[in-house]
Amino acid sequence: MEQAFRVLSIYDKLLKNEAVNKLDLATEFHVNPRTIQRDIDNIRHYLYESTLHSDLELQIQFEQSKNSYFIKRSPKYSHQDDLRVQVTYEMTFKLYETLKMRDDIKILNKNDKTYDVQMNLNPNEAIDLCFQYHRSLRLITPDHLLKQFTVELIKLQMIYLRNEV
Repeated sequence: MEQAFRVLSIYDKLLKNEAVNKLDLATEFHVNPRTIQRDIDNIRHYLYESTLHSDLELQIQFEQSKNSYFIKRSPKYSHQDDLRVQVTYEMTFKLYETLKMRDDIKILNKNDKTYDVQMNLNPNEAIDLCFQYHRSLRLITPDHLLKQFTVELIKLQMIYLRNEV
């Protein structure tokens, strides 16, 4: 169970665009830096496998100047940048304050704790936002993106439950 938790913690940090330093993680998890390197390689392999049939390519890259790893996201097909979808989210006020500078955000409904907003995004950006802000944001529509996000989330849970990373 320790390995699965460690790998998912590293993956979570990468998804949040946090710098992932091998030595810092080795200290945090009380393991050898080579163990962290194997974990990163396993995540790299998972990203390769999971994006084979996706329009988004995710790669773990090493930034020499910071001695840290990060995820590079890039569309596999350039026409994806042109495809925009109206996406409806429910988000916390705090997240709205973070994202409100975007010109593609429109408030549909608001109450004391949450806002329902509509944004025009390409599908990859929409899914990325779901993972990046998973504690503060909920995808409402469109259904095909909700299904795609659910499939990706189930894949992560299966890996965690089977301890297969």
